[in-house]
Amino acid sequence: MTRLAQEFRCLVDTRYRRAFRSLRYLPHVNYRFVVDAGASRGSFSDAILRLYRLEKLVLVEALPDLAARLKKQFADHTECSVVAAALSDRTGEALFEVNEFDYSSSLLKIDPRNSEWFGRSLKVANTIRVPTLTLPDLLAQQRLERVDLLKLDLQGAERLVLTGGESVLNRIRVIYSEVLFEPLYAGCWLFWDIHDYLTRRGFKLCGLSNVAHATGGDLLQANATYRQLDTTS
Repeated sequence: MTRLAQEFRCLVDTRYRRAFRSLRYLPHVNYRFVVDAGASRGSFSDAILRLYRLEKLVLVEALPDLAARLKKQFADHTECSVVAAALSDRTGEALFEVNEFDYSSSLLKIDPRNSEWFGRSLKVANTIRVPTLTLPDLLAQQRLERVDLLKLDLQGAERLVLTGGESVLNRIRVIYSEVLFEPLYAGCWLFWDIHDYLTRRGFKLCGLSNVAHATGGDLLQANATYRQLDTTS
């Protein structure tokens, strides 16, 4: 669908309009193969399905209850596959900290200052053991030769995925990742770390969206979009 057609449909379809607005910062690419890492409750996947005719969408979610919910939620979409695991820098198992506010659950330890920064309790409720996969192993498992869009919303664990997946980054056209401006998690990369890593590997920053600030006004996090300059990948 052309950009003009998308904008016209926004006028007559409320759900499509919400999806279009949430992903309007993505580069204009014919998205067919998508990986949604940190799928949570599926809002990103639902939006991308409304906007594009995908051949394959892989939803990766570490929390078992959410992964089971996603399997039911997208059961009628034959192009969707749900993987109950955490993307990381090695394949195996790892401890995963489940937060009271489960959107902030992570492979990494959360900084206690988050509760002050976000103005809500962000304490760890319990720790579970989850399967882990590297990005190369996920692509092999799902038989993906290329990925048009890799979405990363992993609460600081983006560093693990990118370093563990370096060998397949040339097969990814667009990366849409959460980036941090404060050390919200122990050992996380900050924005400039991810930016340096990706630009050195042929990606260009296209924009920042969904910017979040601390209660005191400091910049905390955003979503950054990068596209691969070598479009032959």
